[in-house]
Amino acid sequence: MLGLGVLEHPASNIEHPESSGLMELVAERVRSIERTNLVRQLAMAGSSGILLVLAFPKWDLGFLAFVALVPLLLALQSASPWRAFFLGLAAGSVFYLGSLSWVTYTMTVYGGLSPLFSLLILLSLAFYLALYFASFGFLVAKVKDRPSLFQVLFFSTAWVALEYVRTYALTGFPWNLLGYSQYKSLSLIQIASFTGVYGISFLVAAVNASIASVIRSPFRRGRALVPLFLILLLGGGAFTYSTATGFAESMGDKDLQVALLQGNIDQGVKWDPVYQTTTLETYHRLTLKAAEEGAALIVWPETAVPFFLRWEPGLSRVVLDMASKAKAFLLVGSPDRERGDEERYFNSAFLISPDGQITEKYDKIHMVPFGEYVPLKRLLFFVQRMAEGIGDFSGGERYTIFSLPKGRFGVTICYEAIFPNQVRQYVNRGADFLVNITNDAWFGRSSAPYQHLAMAAFRAVENQVYVIRAANTGVTAIINPSGRIVQKTDLFVAAVLVGGISLKKGTTFYTRHGDLFAWVCVAFALAALAGERASLLKLLACRLHH
Repeated sequence: MLGLGVLEHPASNIEHPESSGLMELVAERVRSIERTNLVRQLAMAGSSGILLVLAFPKWDLGFLAFVALVPLLLALQSASPWRAFFLGLAAGSVFYLGSLSWVTYTMTVYGGLSPLFSLLILLSLAFYLALYFASFGFLVAKVKDRPSLFQVLFFSTAWVALEYVRTYALTGFPWNLLGYSQYKSLSLIQIASFTGVYGISFLVAAVNASIASVIRSPFRRGRALVPLFLILLLGGGAFTYSTATGFAESMGDKDLQVALLQGNIDQGVKWDPVYQTTTLETYHRLTLKAAEEGAALIVWPETAVPFFLRWEPGLSRVVLDMASKAKAFLLVGSPDRERGDEERYFNSAFLISPDGQITEKYDKIHMVPFGEYVPLKRLLFFVQRMAEGIGDFSGGERYTIFSLPKGRFGVTICYEAIFPNQVRQYVNRGADFLVNITNDAWFGRSSAPYQHLAMAAFRAVENQVYVIRAANTGVTAIINPSGRIVQKTDLFVAAVLVGGISLKKGTTFYTRHGDLFAWVCVAFALAALAGERASLLKLLACRLHH
């Protein structure tokens, strides 16, 4: 009939019940698989975080570090870049919440914060640090389809590049870098004298990536084994290097007898004027004991002098006289003050000669943010009101080298010892050995004092010098150039640690050239990413052309 359109079948716009139900069933099945896959990936990421916690002090299961990242890497292989980002965030959060849990103790006991607010600070710190894991996950997902050897090299260099960024970003916090988990593996870590701690991080990351490559390529096992053989070759080279440099122990004569004092002064009363006399009596007793054992240099911990050494003549005379009685050099930690247009405060170390004169001082260069000063003070003005005990210190500007009749030395104060490039500056300027003075009482009986010690051991290896360390409540230690902790004290006991040390015999590649290896890793990772981006653009151009 004219004017009539084509008639549609009455049922043509009606969905079949069987078809609709089937589609919903399929969709639900897909969602269920996706949820299961996400839970599995999160569990794998979390297990990587847990294994990493166990690899570091106090657990000290360093061998776990060589497989700790494998679950995360396997989870990333089936993840999109943004899901990989969040999987990395999950792994990093677990690791840092577990390994930095001591932050809540410090904030609650000595910062005067509530447990809830201390927990919020820990969560914030862990989240920030976990962003580096998240960035790693995102980058790994971008190259997951490349050949296994390329992946292993990229994974390792990207990991080191991110650790290097963390060393400097926002004043830097290179705590528990992956390589530090191996501080007890003396035959492995000697390559740090060439690469710094970053070389050990590279090796550990590369072993993880190689194992993951073999696991996920069961039908291409031969090609997957190539990176593993390469890493074994690198590991063998590291052991050979250790043997060639004769790291075993410098068995020669000791050049200098030193004593390290651990006063074990309660942090809660340390700055109370009522306890000043008691504190001085403790150090007087320990100093004379050290002198009886023939120490030529006696080291007190960070801020062991509970007043301004240069500005309180009566109390200062007591300290200066101790050097005369001991007939030895004293290195003491004390706050200092400089008056001018604006009064400034410093966390300092003073060298006192056997005739009771201050000969030199060092002002701490690298301050602890939110501990010794508040960064962006005008913006974060409220922080100081919320937490007690935050100082208002200024940073020093000079790498002081102290001189003794036998040898020269540089001093790092507290967590300055975890910054490799800063520490090497002292040796590069002529120090024959290194001194670290610290007050780890803030950390209580947590894992932090042991983690701090593990990191200090690497400074000895990188520069092939003795590192001697005096801590108020421990761990006080003597570390030889191979990184072996030859003597150490227990926590929270008053002690005197006396031992002989040798002076520097030569200069390492790392001392002379610093973080060159880390920069090579940064360059390789950036070049790989640039090449990946170029390949994607080329592929897109080809598709548009066709």
